[in-house]
Amino acid sequence: NKPFMELLYEAATVHREHHDPNTVQVSTLLSIKTGGCPEDCGYCPQAARYHTNLEGNDLMSVNQVKAQALRAKEAGSSRVCMGAAWRNVKDGQEFDEV
Repeated sequence: NKPFMELLYEAATVHREHHDPNTVQVSTLLSIKTGGCPEDCGYCPQAARYHTNLEGNDLMSVNQVKAQALRAKEAGSSRVCMGAAWRNVKDGQEFDEV
């Protein structure tokens, strides 16, 4: 029941109590499976609506993902986010690998 700007100020105050406000977290986004998704999600760069001329790639192996994560860490990332183009992930080998 407070004005938005007051809530924003309070949130920033709590954040500063626990985090250095001058530090930026560096993250890396890794596409572990590219292309082949028939969905048309407007927020997703792999959506069917976008024609990027990128070649699709099957699901990366755990070793490939680990190697990419280590490279990202060496380059300064503290977080690696993984994205995969799927309509629905079904139980099975690919799900277990992820």
